[in-house]
Amino acid sequence: MAKKYTFKIENQTHIWEEQFITGAQVRAIPPGIPENMDLFIKRKGSPGELVADSDTIDLSEKGIERFYYQQADSTPG
Repeated sequence: MAKKYTFKIENQTHIWEEQFITGAQVRAIPPGIPENMDLFIKRKGSPGELVADSDTIDLSEKGIERFYYQQADSTPG
């Protein structure tokens, strides 16, 4: 049985069956993230980091990755 990876978008938990996920794949998970919103990843102990559609995230890193999004012209929080 293949390993499954857990991550969150906002506060909703998702299961992914591959070790890697791109920013575009995260954006496409229903209900989807609008194009006028920036996607960020938050890792424990680090500030939010902008994720481009072409960026690849390794879901095997320790802890649960937390993605969030906000208006494209705002400051990461």
